[in-house]
Amino acid sequence: MKKLAFFMCVPSIVMANTYNSSFFNEELGSIATSEKRLTLSVGIGSSAFHRPNDPADIFYTVTDRGPNIDCADSLKILGDSYCSKGKVFPIPDFTPTIYRLKLSENNHSPAQILDKIPLRTQSGKIASGISNPNTETAYDLKKNILNDDVNGFDTEALVVTQTGEFYLADEYGPSIIYADKNGTIKNRFVPKGVKSELNGADYAVTENLPSELRNRQLNRGFESIALSKDEKTLFFMLQSPYDSEKRVITLYSMDIPSQTINGQWLYELDTPETFLKDNAKKPRIQNDVKISEMVATSENELIILERISKTTKFYKIKLDPNAMEKSVNKELVVNTDDLAGFPSKIEGLAILSPTEWLLINDNDFGIEGDKTQIIRLSLK
Repeated sequence: MKKLAFFMCVPSIVMANTYNSSFFNEELGSIATSEKRLTLSVGIGSSAFHRPNDPADIFYTVTDRGPNIDCADSLKILGDSYCSKGKVFPIPDFTPTIYRLKLSENNHSPAQILDKIPLRTQSGKIASGISNPNTETAYDLKKNILNDDVNGFDTEALVVTQTGEFYLADEYGPSIIYADKNGTIKNRFVPKGVKSELNGADYAVTENLPSELRNRQLNRGFESIALSKDEKTLFFMLQSPYDSEKRVITLYSMDIPSQTINGQWLYELDTPETFLKDNAKKPRIQNDVKISEMVATSENELIILERISKTTKFYKIKLDPNAMEKSVNKELVVNTDDLAGFPSKIEGLAILSPTEWLLINDNDFGIEGDKTQIIRLSLK
């Protein structure tokens, strides 16, 4: 049986913003190799979302594909070199899962799990996090190559409709997943030319995304998605530019009723040296800068989460339908370089109210000892 443990830490106060960070832990068990033993915890923080009409203490998060280790890091983490290129999946049967949680004022319980919704295919089979064809080679702990899985997803962001349906951003395809309130996948929106690679998928596949998205860097697909207030439009963009040395990413909008792309704008990333805490020990490069989350605050206004690891910036942008394919103006709202001791690798943002945000980090399932932190940030 999985055990839950919670710990609190002291709030930090810097400038006009205050925050309170709480450790959250859901045990996943341990894995062992001949050289190492790792104690894992569930990484629930790939995204966060708060529905505007829900109570302010209710929010959703999602896991990604499950514990995975880059081949290049296998010697350091697992004590042996498992492969030269690809990913090691120590728990290959892990299922990407949506969490519904409730915040708590109890010092020992920052959040209560209300529901866990694993993704399932049309026939009711649980989905996996194993690589899709033409993405990354997957290995198990016995150094065997795992078969590609067309029913595998690397979920990295989610939004929830008022009727409880889900749209999730997937990093593999890249793609957008549409699932009902029970987590059953009804459709997967993919770039033109990808459908043939998903033969045998146990869900509908719709080729309605621009074909150029297939040129994404591996492991740099969609990590952000936003839903307009009228729930008619989805916004999304790649985590990084196609070229690792470039700074501009295309931001897309999709009309949900017609399932067609109806807008695109250009978003320019900051230069790496402006992420001060990340540059404290070594200079960072442009490809370190990523987009990990976005939230719609009105029909044409978004908050964009731009980060390396230790430094996270939140920008407000307004989308002009008359200025498509042009660069958007960015207004800095929060820079965590201004907040002492702020957690790293923030990937989730839920707007609880006009003056309070909920943030959550991705702990990578505790592979290197990191813990999930739920952060309440006051904008007063």
